Amino acid sequence: MPPTDSTPNNETGNFELYYSLKAFNKIPVAEYVSKKTGLTVCIAEVEGPIVNGYFCLVTEAFDDDGLPHTLEHLIFLGSENYPFKGVLDLLANRCLASGTNAWTDIDHTCYTMETAGSEGFLSLMPIFLEHILYPNLNEESFVTEVHHITGEGEDAGVVYCEMQGRENSAESRLHLAVARNIYPGRCGYSSETGGIMKNLRESTNNTKVRSYHKELYRPENLKIIVTGQINPQDVFKALEPLEFQILSKGERGPFQRPWQSPVPPLDSSKELVIKYPSDDEDNGLYAIAWRGPSCVTDLYTMTACSLLLKYFTENSVSPLPKAFVEIDDPYASNVCYNLYENSETCFYIMFENVPVSKLSELKSKLKEELQRILNSEEIDMQKLESIINRYKLENISNIENNPHHSIAFMIIGHMLYGNTKEDLQQRVNPLDDLAKLSKESKSFWLQILDKYFVNNKYISIQCYPSKEEQQEMAKEEKLRVEKQRETLALEGLKEKADILQKAIEFNDREPPKEMLTSVPIPSLKSIKFHNLDRYRTDSNPDGRLDLSQTPIFTYFDHLKTGFVFIYGLLDTSKVPQDLRVYLPLLLESLLELPIERDGQLIPYEDVSSSVEIDTVTTGTSIGLGGGSLFSCGSYSQTATLAIQVEPSKHEKGMQWLQELLYKTKFTLDRIKVIALKMNNTVAQAKRSGRNVASYAMKTCGILKVRTNVYVNGILLQSKFLSELTEKLNGDQSQEVLDQLEKLRSNITSSSNLTLYLAGNLDNLTDPAKTLNQFYVTENLSQIQKLKCIPDYDLLSDPEYAPKPGCIIGLGCIESSFFYQTTKCITSFEDKDLPALMLYVQYLVQAEGPMWKQIRGKGYSYGYRIAVKVSEGLLYLIFAKATNVLSAYQEAKEIVNKHVSTKEWDSTLLESAKSSLIFDIIEEEKTIGSVVGLSLRSYFDGVDYSYNRKLLEALEYVTTEDLNRVGDLYITSLFDPSKVKTALVTDPSKIPDTAAGFKKFGLELTEYTSLGDSYLNKLV
Repeated sequence: MPPTDSTPNNETGNFELYYSLKAFNKIPVAEYVSKKTGLTVCIAEVEGPIVNGYFCLVTEAFDDDGLPHTLEHLIFLGSENYPFKGVLDLLANRCLASGTNAWTDIDHTCYTMETAGSEGFLSLMPIFLEHILYPNLNEESFVTEVHHITGEGEDAGVVYCEMQGRENSAESRLHLAVARNIYPGRCGYSSETGGIMKNLRESTNNTKVRSYHKELYRPENLKIIVTGQINPQDVFKALEPLEFQILSKGERGPFQRPWQSPVPPLDSSKELVIKYPSDDEDNGLYAIAWRGPSCVTDLYTMTACSLLLKYFTENSVSPLPKAFVEIDDPYASNVCYNLYENSETCFYIMFENVPVSKLSELKSKLKEELQRILNSEEIDMQKLESIINRYKLENISNIENNPHHSIAFMIIGHMLYGNTKEDLQQRVNPLDDLAKLSKESKSFWLQILDKYFVNNKYISIQCYPSKEEQQEMAKEEKLRVEKQRETLALEGLKEKADILQKAIEFNDREPPKEMLTSVPIPSLKSIKFHNLDRYRTDSNPDGRLDLSQTPIFTYFDHLKTGFVFIYGLLDTSKVPQDLRVYLPLLLESLLELPIERDGQLIPYEDVSSSVEIDTVTTGTSIGLGGGSLFSCGSYSQTATLAIQVEPSKHEKGMQWLQELLYKTKFTLDRIKVIALKMNNTVAQAKRSGRNVASYAMKTCGILKVRTNVYVNGILLQSKFLSELTEKLNGDQSQEVLDQLEKLRSNITSSSNLTLYLAGNLDNLTDPAKTLNQFYVTENLSQIQKLKCIPDYDLLSDPEYAPKPGCIIGLGCIESSFFYQTTKCITSFEDKDLPALMLYVQYLVQAEGPMWKQIRGKGYSYGYRIAVKVSEGLLYLIFAKATNVLSAYQEAKEIVNKHVSTKEWDSTLLESAKSSLIFDIIEEEKTIGSVVGLSLRSYFDGVDYSYNRKLLEALEYVTTEDLNRVGDLYITSLFDPSKVKTALVTDPSKIPDTAAGFKKFGLELTEYTSLGDSYLNKLV
């Protein structure tokens, strides 16, 4: 708890104002402490319709039992006042939330909730806090939520399932190796707070969990952070019953705050070699880590170290990418850095997708390069200043686009490592330190480089992919489970099954109806939405912005923002088939090419540096929302170039849009480097079970060939890029450059380009003039409006579809990823859509039928039914599934029961409707989300107010409507004749899994690896 300072001690009932200040000099932040219980409340007045809660405790562990993580899960399974599993999330749903959540970090555990408006927040907050401080922690909850052995002798449990999905990935093994070695000895920073699977099986138990809770889950160790529009007095009043409960418990005994022991020093450098399971052995990872300054006593220097690493790695012209990536024979596809903000910080540089032959070279090469920079004093102060300035703008942008999390994380950092009001002031106003750092001399930065990186002890880790490791792990796991079955024998297995069944029955006890309806459903009237005004080339509603003379059809949204968002929207539907496969390469290269300006060729290094100076963010994608290398967003036939700038640079932003689209030059040296860099990322992309399953689904007979989704696949692009590299190194290089130029000419023609901008007209000088001067390649008698091609237009005709399902082995994962789709609604105006959305929400809501029967039983950590209108598909998804067959069986039984009985629990239905309302309102949570929603609405063909109308429509959905859409759409999701299925799993599980799905009528073609699959044969 921070000591008092000069802030006036205003009395607010039991709570005393400790201090007040402003984050980023504009968002009021006030902290209060209860004189009676020690509870701390911190309120940040973030604008918008959503109120967030972050309930944070300082936690520490010295082993791998995962007690912080297991406790985080068990908190949600009932409390003294609400001793039933699921009540918390069902009440949350009634309060216009969508369940509750939490995360476990190395030094804290944080429980989160967010509601639409403050009314529901005030109802739910004390109930959630009571669960945190006074949970049941019964044995039955531990069995289902943490770990158990099934009647078949398999290990399961929600926590176990989650950790199985990540424990042996390349990144997880590398990060844990860094932590283990950079923090030697007995130190909490070196533990796996999530829990290692072996520990979860053999060591972790409920007695330890209860003891851990008693030690650390105390009022004086709990900070209640609230971000949003809420009255502090209302918060204090809502906390009164909880304070009474705390006081009724009597004395708690002395409290020992965690993290009081000194961190053991790093006495010597160390070089390690580790392996991770993989299907191929081409590329690995490399990392080198150093201990940094204390974030308790020297936040300023910690920020300086982070900025220096940003300078070294930020983009293609930064020193390390330039030396190791942007070369003919690269050492990696990417260089990045990470920071552990601990009391003794840790920084590390990571090289991704390193050819295994080069892994052993990287340490010496990197140290040589850093030493060379130090000796030659080769720090470009102008570039460093631009890095700092852009980071400043990114901070400002985050406060606008993600204010709740941004401020909460700053407050959590202060809770962990701050002591005074001045410490908090420094954290919530980072621009002050950045302004000071921008004026530091070169010698300051050279001293940082020397002290913390060149002449500092380090941990060097070579991370090798290994087929042998994959096979050995599969063999060991199989033998372990077989031995476990033998040891238990039939009697023991029956006992385990009985224990699990009794635990499930105990957890499934129905709470009293009056408990589930004990909080009122809030009104929507008090919710404060962000507003915007829309202008377009063919519409000027209030005469404020005339876009009628723009040479390109333009959409402009006026809203309260400190930035300008610029999008070039490129229709690729007319791209010839021989050019489409070049699209990912073209988009990846646009920001990394030289530019022709006034008859001169500007080197790509200068272009990249100038773009960084003039913009806040830039990026390209295929499709909207989520489009990245080897994956596409929605409306995937549209490519985008996005630029975010300050208002004072909106003309510069438009100039960059023009030059990047029309004036970049495809040079042989740059295209060779970029193509090779892209190809080197394939190994990393192939380790994602989720991405592979999604791509397999979309190419398993759903999409027509030669769509963007099709050509942007991992294996197809890998094959294409490999062949392309050979052409670039031979006598066909000019042909490649010509193809790229043809593709660019096609998608940037006036008939294929549309502009979208969002900004505050009050901050802009004559934006219409800037837009009217936009360069185009030809004149059109009539400019073209946005051409939106929904993804459902790309669906294959059934007669041309290949086999309806597949199962693919991926040796680097231990759990399963499952996608199944059926055709569905294709219009946002379809009268069935509100009812279908509510039907799905009823099934998947937190503590709803699927939550209880699938996640609650430990079959799959993630599950989802999703209506994708733009795709015309209904999805069933399981992620990190330890028992995908049981998950599927439960989902099928749940749906069949609802469709056949047509019985609806009124309380669950109210809960589903309220949580769905929150999900819809959350799409307008911040300025950034409003911009994204508005852009998306143009593609969806609806007005920006569509979501408000959807909220109204939900109020009129009847059970008859639900029953109708259940028969029309939901039943098809489990009809083998109407679905496509893609499943990615451990290769050793393929035969049994495929046989199991055959019993459900699903014929899945088996592929033991990606290389053997049809994905490798797509041409």
